[in-house]
Amino acid sequence: MRKVELLAPAKNLKAIKAASEYADSVYFGLKNFNMRMRAENINTQNLWKVMDYCRKHHLKTYLALNVLLYDDELQEVQKTIKTAKEAGMDGVIVHDLGAMEIAKRIGIPFHISTQCNVSNSLSARFYEKLGAERIILARELSLEKIKEIKR
Repeated sequence: MRKVELLAPAKNLKAIKAASEYADSVYFGLKNFNMRMRAENINTQNLWKVMDYCRKHHLKTYLALNVLLYDDELQEVQKTIKTAKEAGMDGVIVHDLGAMEIAKRIGIPFHISTQCNVSNSLSARFYEKLGAERIILARELSLEKIKEIKR
């Protein structure tokens, strides 16, 4: 049986430090392309400092890229995912199929966001075939439904 990974949201280094007391990993957005765009986010200038802290404290890090994307944003998304990989992040949490494809090309693991509303085994297998390392299931699922999908 796999060990459960406790994942905590973080908007800044202070929140990451607090999360490091109990969490195995943190996720955060950068400036754009995440459901937390209106919240305070880590920026590319302090990303390296954040990553240094996380590595020293054995925290995994995931970049939230969990929004729909438009053609005119894809080049910037590619830069953002490259930055995440260069910084040593453990993966990206995505919603858009284009972001999944970019992550695959760059070679960084991607996780399927709860925004995708995966609520059945057929959908889960679909994302698995696309190369998803992890699927964050729909929030509405009961424990029994989660067990059905797992089978």
